[in-house]
Amino acid sequence: MDPIFLRDLIWHRLQDGRLPRNHMIELGHGHGVGHVCDGCGSSIVWNQRMTVRMCSDDWRTIRLHDDCFQIWDTERRMDLREVWPRG
Repeated sequence: MDPIFLRDLIWHRLQDGRLPRNHMIELGHGHGVGHVCDGCGSSIVWNQRMTVRMCSDDWRTIRLHDDCFQIWDTERRMDLREVWPRG
């Protein structure tokens, strides 16, 4: 997936609440087992690495490809209004 498109997709999911902004507890990581990535929406297959996280505020669990996790973690920390203004 195109890295710019992936960053935009994750940014929009942060904005509309599909992805949380707060820190999450790591529940596990390893090979994918076919679950859908909450970052990009595609399946996390066996030959891909994933992380599973849980939000302590609302107990929501998310699964992310490692690359999607890195983008989510960076984007959630930014002050999006100043760093990456959107229309």
